[in-house]
This record gives sequence, structure tokens and C-alpha cells, in this order.
Amino acid sequence: MIAALFVDRKGPYFNLPFVDPWDENRDARKYPGPYPVVAHPPCQLWINFAALNFKRWGGEHNRPGNDQGCFRSALASVRHWGGVLEHPAFSKAWEAHGLRRPEF
Repeated sequence: MIAALFVDRKGPYFNLPFVDPWDENRDARKYPGPYPVVAHPPCQLWINFAALNFKRWGGEHNRPGNDQGCFRSALASVRHWGGVLEHPAFSKAWEAHGLRRPEF
């Protein structure tokens, strides 16, 4: 078994017999284990357009990096339970969490 964290109910991880999927309703930040994870924390507040969207629309919910702890939680789950964290290579989350950006 694996746990797929921060995934879309319409995505490929749902209805697979060996996957425990955690969508927004289950709140993957609360994942208690014990399976290794494939974590897909939301990226829209970490990418280059986040600052532009915040400048245009404002609102704390649009503040770059304000993902309500999703990336931090995904990273903690990977470190604790094993697995992978999938996120865009040019995301600002890597540096914000003290990680080297993935190389090509």
C-alpha cells in the first residue's frame, strides 16, 4: 500500500486497490501513516505567478507561500513514512523549506 496525499478525486490515484488517496476532504495534513507516500502538495502559491496573482487580487489566501502548511506537511510525511514529494522544479517552496531545487 501507498498513500497518495493532496490528490484530486478525479485523478489517477482514486480507485486503485493499492492506494489510500487523501483529497482535500480528508485533509492530507492529518495523514497518520503508516504507508509510504506520494505527496502532491498544491503548487499555485509557490510558482512564479503567485506574486502576480497576489498583487492583482490580494487576499491572505493568495499570499505567495501561504498554502496552510501543505508543503511542510507533505515533506514531513515523506521524511517520516518514506516516499516521494512531487512539486514543480522551479517552485519557491524548495528554498523556503531549506531544500535544494531538483536538477534536470
